[in-house]
Amino acid sequence: MTLIEKISLDLNLDKLYLARIISRSGFYYKDFIIPKKNGGFRRISQPSAELKTLQYWITKNILCKIPISKAACAYKKGDSIKKHALLHCKSRHILHTDIKDFFESVDSSKLIKILEKNHSVFEDINLDYNSSIDDIRKICFRKNKLCIGSVSSPIISNIVMYDFDNALTGYCKENGLIYSRYADDIYVSSDKFINHDILEFISNELNKCGLSINRSKTRFYSSKYKRSVTGIVITNDSHISVGTKRRTMIKNMIYNKLVNSEGDSNEILGYLSFLKDIEPDTYQRYLIKYSKFCTTDVLTALSDKNT
Repeated sequence: MTLIEKISLDLNLDKLYLARIISRSGFYYKDFIIPKKNGGFRRISQPSAELKTLQYWITKNILCKIPISKAACAYKKGDSIKKHALLHCKSRHILHTDIKDFFESVDSSKLIKILEKNHSVFEDINLDYNSSIDDIRKICFRKNKLCIGSVSSPIISNIVMYDFDNALTGYCKENGLIYSRYADDIYVSSDKFINHDILEFISNELNKCGLSINRSKTRFYSSKYKRSVTGIVITNDSHISVGTKRRTMIKNMIYNKLVNSEGDSNEILGYLSFLKDIEPDTYQRYLIKYSKFCTTDVLTALSDKNT
């Protein structure tokens, strides 16, 4: 059975309609340009509802059945930046680097190579591999590259990094190190000094994947200095924190909203939810501290419905 026939049967959609979407899939995106925190801009390509539906189907029925390393700590059920930071919070030394132009560097050939090795996934759902692979490429890639914003891109990024993740996991295990990858961010930590030779190993393994290390964003941290993992601060007593700067920002946002009716309620409540997850005691203190500025509970007062 071809991919179009299978999707048509599962979703009760006309085959000619599906074929038309797939053949012109590159036009079913809306592009957005957003600023990066450290300067520059990032392109977000949002697929249309029609194409997004097909990407969901591919993800659920095919991609979810392809192996992903346990070292991949993003885009999987149960993953969070808190859980990821906790992996490294007991370590005195941390290496952080990232993959240069990660999503843009992942082309369809990398996925197709892996799908060929997992041919049984197609057989299990009575799908012909040879007639389906080109349609999968058109549905999940745009101009043969992964798009930031596409439904299937996150899981594909983890799938194509499987060999790299396993290679670095093995290296770190042999050398008493802890390794994890959160999207394009690579973290290695240890209680002992991390030899800089590991960068050569990382670079070589990335080159095997057709990727490259971002030297400009490579840093070694120790307990003598501020350490953070995916934006979460590691304290000197091996706990996780949102950090002093972010706590101060949250306090100012709460005060300005309650006293001056300034600020976006959804943004403030989002930051409070983050604070509750990382520092629940601080969260409770803030609710008590700022209750004097409102006649209802703080969360209700912060809502736009009550301002």
